Amino acid sequence: MNRKETHVLMKEAVPLARKLKGNWSARMKMALNTVIVKHYFEKPLSLENVNILLRKGVSYRRICKHYGVGRNDIASLKG
Repeated sequence: MNRKETHVLMKEAVPLARKLKGNWSARMKMALNTVIVKHYFEKPLSLENVNILLRKGVSYRRICKHYGVGRNDIASLKG
């Protein structure tokens, strides 16, 4: 992710964080995580994207449902 993409994600995350209630740093963390996950779901299915989504806390179930594939298909990406 380059600087321009990061800037665009922050521009999306700040209004989302303003709508939430509570501590600002917690709201911003949740909003930024949501925007980043959405960003990676817009990209095509690849092993790199799956690993990034898993590190962000997205479950295998959600990844499979979003891309319309099974766990075996994701496992076959690994080789």
